[in-house]
Amino acid sequence: MQVKSTRPVSVYEAREILVKRKEDGELGYEQGQAHDNSERFGTMDTKKAGELVEMLKGFDKISEELAVKIVDIRPDNAATLRAVLVKDRVELSEDDLNKIVKELA
Repeated sequence: MQVKSTRPVSVYEAREILVKRKEDGELGYEQGQAHDNSERFGTMDTKKAGELVEMLKGFDKISEELAVKIVDIRPDNAATLRAVLVKDRVELSEDDLNKIVKELA
């Protein structure tokens, strides 16, 4: 198998992709496990998740990969969001943190 391109996808988009692949045929073990997990944890609409990723990318310091991670985790308070951002050394104002948490709720 040759990788043609890569891009980060949310658990919600992965769920959609795996459901289509499952309809087309049998999934391998890893894909089956990913499908089961995405069904369990991917409860948000894919369109809404994409809109949230785009909103997060609007902040100068948030990359697409980090935006996808934030949407997947869906932190419910500013402290948890700050903990996610600290790994990538991203600092946002308290107002921005609260705005993001409010949008993710």
